[in-house]
Amino acid sequence: MEWHTHRFHEDARRRGFYDIIPDVPGEMNFTHMPSGVICGLHLHKQHTDYFAVAKGSILMRLLYEDGRPEEKFVVSEHTHQTIIIPPGVWHGYKALEPTVLVFYIDGKFNAADELRRPTKSEEWATEIK
Repeated sequence: MEWHTHRFHEDARRRGFYDIIPDVPGEMNFTHMPSGVICGLHLHKQHTDYFAVAKGSILMRLLYEDGRPEEKFVVSEHTHQTIIIPPGVWHGYKALEPTVLVFYIDGKFNAADELRRPTKSEEWATEIK
């Protein structure tokens, strides 16, 4: 038996546990986010993200560099699917309720791999039908 100390970060937006499984090529992470928190649009030049909602729900946004229209969709604990976001796709999400997000990145975290894009809060509005 051995212990692995993973990275931990907490701020007003989220409480996160990062790189929780050692000796894998990427990072397995999970975060808890209060309702209304936005993880703004960002793009990875090299790595792929894999997202699954374990509890709660998020509004996910995808923007493409090649001119395809923006995608917005809700993912919840009832979706039972993993969202796979390849390199070069702008993406971000908003917690629609208290949410636990589980995600894997196929490489170790590298700040130089990530670009950020400013957005306005009204861009994260959800349509009620």
